[in-house]
Amino acid sequence: MMKNVVGVDMGCTKMLMVAEVDGQLVEGKVPTGLDCSLEYLAGEIDRFIAGLPYEPEGLGIALPGLVEGDRRLQFSDIRALCGVTADDFAKGRFRCRLINDVKAATVAEAANYPEKDTVAVMMAGSGLALGVYSKQRMYTGAGGFAGELGYTVIATEAGPRKVDELAGGIGILARAGCDIDAFLAKIRDGDGDSLALLERAGFYCGLAITNVLHLFNPDVLVIGGSTSTYPGYMDTALRTAEKHTLPDMFQACSFASPKDGKRIAALGAMQFLRTGMEF
Repeated sequence: MMKNVVGVDMGCTKMLMVAEVDGQLVEGKVPTGLDCSLEYLAGEIDRFIAGLPYEPEGLGIALPGLVEGDRRLQFSDIRALCGVTADDFAKGRFRCRLINDVKAATVAEAANYPEKDTVAVMMAGSGLALGVYSKQRMYTGAGGFAGELGYTVIATEAGPRKVDELAGGIGILARAGCDIDAFLAKIRDGDGDSLALLERAGFYCGLAITNVLHLFNPDVLVIGGSTSTYPGYMDTALRTAEKHTLPDMFQACSFASPKDGKRIAALGAMQFLRTGMEF
């Protein structure tokens, strides 16, 4: 098993890079964005690697979007990543494996529940996504793309809308018309419109959870991601889910937070690389 590896969580708003040095995790974080370039992302990874006291044996990268196998990203909301391959980051220096970000999070969390039959991991960040690990196997679907919870559709008074638009962080801030710091300040100040907006988003997150419980019947649902930490968001979501889920299925599931919420996807990418896990 590889020892000196780097794990990367390449998100829509930031990129986290993690490595182990002398038994301790070291990390670097840089901003991203839907319009950032491949050159910028690859360059920041190279900069992080250059600061390590060793040349890594491998690089595991968790990315948002549809990952083909472990070598190519077919589609991502980060436009520059559409069609990117592992070779674009490794450049012939070491092994590199790509993995969808929520599947990476699921790899990390499933290891914490070895006695459970079905572990589901939902990340509520810029958007919503789902990973399901059941009977010692990751649920991948025909093309490996299963889990795009944010692209499922819910009927609203304004017509059909994606869950991402209704419950994801990017959708919330777009409706709020401000950045995250300003929005959270309004929440703390008790701004009525902001509180109502967050309540609405939590409601739609709850409906998404209801669908997850009915479809996959997990005995553990781990919920992480930055949006899940917004004040009151998860309270509304779980209250809504309990109201709309069959009681036996809701009670059969325990709800948990990630063991390491900030580094969950990067750590999962490291584990995916180190173990040579296949889906």
